[in-house]
Amino acid sequence: MHAHALAALILVAPLAAQTLVVQPTKAEKTTESRTVKLASGASLKVQNTNGSIRVEAWDKEEVEFTGEFKPSSKDEQVKVVLDASAGKLEIRGEYPKHSGWGSYRGPECQMTLKVPRKVLPTLESVNGNITLCGTFGAAVLETTNGTIKAKDLAEALEARTTNGNIGLEKVQGPLALKTVNGSIKGTGLDGSGKGIQAKTVNGAIHFQIAGLKGHLKASTVNGDIAFNAKGKSVDQVEIKKHRVTATFPGSDQAITLGTVNGSITLE
Repeated sequence: MHAHALAALILVAPLAAQTLVVQPTKAEKTTESRTVKLASGASLKVQNTNGSIRVEAWDKEEVEFTGEFKPSSKDEQVKVVLDASAGKLEIRGEYPKHSGWGSYRGPECQMTLKVPRKVLPTLESVNGNITLCGTFGAAVLETTNGTIKAKDLAEALEARTTNGNIGLEKVQGPLALKTVNGSIKGTGLDGSGKGIQAKTVNGAIHFQIAGLKGHLKASTVNGDIAFNAKGKSVDQVEIKKHRVTATFPGSDQAITLGTVNGSITLE
């Protein structure tokens, strides 16, 4: 085979799978960093159990992982596995199994990542906050005991937490937001014509509606609704104590906000 033909084959060959393991050897607080190549448009999945996940976009086709490790009361450390293959990267924290009662305190790992701007992130934690900033791909954020924050996103977002608040700023895609014990606050949202849904059970909802277009329906069971449409283009407004409907001309998308025990503020 000619040399130039061989070179062409090498260039188009898929990237080999790569696995990295990060686990401190000493039972002390420490910080570890690793860098892995990841092309724009790839998927990113991060799973953690005891610790936060913070992801920020940058203009490089690689992921920089930084973990802040804290050992358990039995001097165990979290093992973080980074599995990279063509088109995706999975990062997961593997925790030691422990059973029984007592004063045992598990290990922790706070994860911070810098990722390509055009990436599709799925971030999951159990006991930790999740923060996502600056990405352009559809995102899924889920935690059980922690807050969720998202800023400067340009695609669809699903965000779910059980015991924590959700806060959004300048998120331009369609939204599906849900929390059980926490509030939801959003500014600079538009739904991209595909809709916005925000639900909570025990918590308030506070939305800045400037710039929003579509059919609004906001309802609460045990709580009041404050609706300020002054200076905004709005039609077909109906305001009741526990329910508000209105149409902001320019889109047919649905904007549905609901809480059981909490107030709703629209300004």
